[in-house]
Amino acid sequence: MTSNRPESLDLKPLAPYEDRLLNALAFFRTQRDNATQARHCLSMYLRQSEARIMSEVSFYAQEVGVSDRELLELIYQDPNQAQSLIQDKLGMDIFKVFADE
Repeated sequence: MTSNRPESLDLKPLAPYEDRLLNALAFFRTQRDNATQARHCLSMYLRQSEARIMSEVSFYAQEVGVSDRELLELIYQDPNQAQSLIQDKLGMDIFKVFADE
């Protein structure tokens, strides 16, 4: 699988406190604009969370018989196909496990 170009994110405004924190961080980081600083914050969070995220990817990859990287790329390229693969192999829709009752 080849990676597509990342999609642009369109995020809702932050809550007032978090917006102030983002502005302060941008201010102290060489006057970056908020969008640039927000991108850096999200990237940092994802890198710090990599082990937790990839352990879940690894678990489901093993369950469906593909490598971690293959499942990660499938989720990126075609999340509907990834969902179907997991559902077919596990016999359950993992997205309904935490659905509102």
